[in-house]
Amino acid sequence: MGKRVRKLGKWAFAALCVLGILWFCMPILHGGFGEGSVFGVAVCGMGLALVLWAPKWARRGGWRRVLCWVWAALYVLGLGWAGYLTGLIVSYQAAKTPDGLNVVVLGAQVYSAERMGMSLTNRVAKAREYLEANPEARCIVTGGMGGNEPCPESLAAKNALVRGGVDPDRIYMEDKSRNTRQNLTFAMELAQKEGLDTRVAVVSQNFHLYRAVRLARAAGFEAYGLPAETDPIIFPSYYGRELLSLTKWYLEEMLGG
Repeated sequence: MGKRVRKLGKWAFAALCVLGILWFCMPILHGGFGEGSVFGVAVCGMGLALVLWAPKWARRGGWRRVLCWVWAALYVLGLGWAGYLTGLIVSYQAAKTPDGLNVVVLGAQVYSAERMGMSLTNRVAKAREYLEANPEARCIVTGGMGGNEPCPESLAAKNALVRGGVDPDRIYMEDKSRNTRQNLTFAMELAQKEGLDTRVAVVSQNFHLYRAVRLARAAGFEAYGLPAETDPIIFPSYYGRELLSLTKWYLEEMLGG
C-alpha cells in the first residue's frame, strides 16, 4: 500500500511539473517568452527530473546519492521560498485602497508617445478611474526613456490620461527613472518640490504591488496599492520575473545594497 501511494505521489508531482511547464509557456501565445517564463520552465523541469530520474541515479550510491539528497533539499527550500513570496504578493492584492489619495503611476513599456504596452495601458486606465472618482487627487506619472523606447514612459502615460479627460494641470511628470526604485525615489523628490501630499496610491499590476508599495514607503510615501488589470496569458512570465526580482531585492537589503 505504501509503495503504491509513493508511486501515485510521484506521478502526481510529475503531472504538476508538466502542467507548470505548460503554464509558464502560455505567454508564447502573445509572442512573449521572457526571463520569468524561462525561470519557471527551468524550475518545473528540475522538479520533473528530480522525481523521475534522480531516484535511479541515487540508487547507484556514493556521491550520487549525496548529490541527489542535496538537490532535493535545495529544491524543497526553493519551493518554500517561492511560496512565501507568493503569499506576500497575494496579501497586497486584497487590501482596500483609501479614497482621497494622490496617484503614482509606475512606468512600463511604450512604443511611441501615443502608444503604450498593455501593462502601462492598464495602469493608466486604473489611474484615470481613480482620478475621476477623486477629483481633488493629483497624479505623478513616472518613467524615463528606455534603450528601446522613442520617448519617456511618463510622456506616453500623461498623453493617455489627457486623452481620457484628465486635466493636464493635475498631472506631474517624472521622466528620468529607469527602474521601480527610481520611479518612486524620483517621484518623492517631485512631490516634495511641488508641495504635493505624499499619501499616495501606487498603480501597478497586482503581482508587482507588494514590492512597489514597499519601495514607495522606503522612499518616504505613505503608500497604498492600486492594482491594475493583468493579462492572464502573460501573467506566468510576470510572476516568475517578480519572484526573481523580490529575491534580488531581499538579497540587496540583506547585503546593504
